[in-house]
Amino acid sequence: MIIQLDWFGCHPRLKWETQIHQTLEQFAALKPISRASVRVEQQSEQTPRYHLSMMLSIPGPDVLGRSSGHTFEEALLKLRTNLRKTLATRLLKARRLTGAARGVKPAHRG
Repeated sequence: MIIQLDWFGCHPRLKWETQIHQTLEQFAALKPISRASVRVEQQSEQTPRYHLSMMLSIPGPDVLGRSSGHTFEEALLKLRTNLRKTLATRLLKARRLTGAARGVKPAHRG
C-alpha cells in the first residue's frame, strides 16, 4: 500500500502518523487498499480546529471520507467511523448482489 500524508497548518507528529497508519491497517484487513491519501489540516482561527480527509483506492469505486473535530483524536475517530460505515455498507451490498434472487427455486428441486 502506498501512503501519502499531507500536512497543512501543522507539523507532522509521530503519534499522529502512527494513529493514521494503524487506522489504515484496520481498513486493509477489511478490503485490500492499493493507495491511501490522507490530508491533515489545522486551522488556528476556526472551529472546529482539525479537518481530516482520507481517500482509499480499493477494488471498485474509491472511498472518500472527511471529518472535523476540536482535537486531532476526535477528528480521526469520526473519520474512522464514517469510513468503516461506508465499507460495511458496500460489503453488505456486494453480498446481496451475489446471492440468489428471492423466490427463486434452487436448481436441484426441479
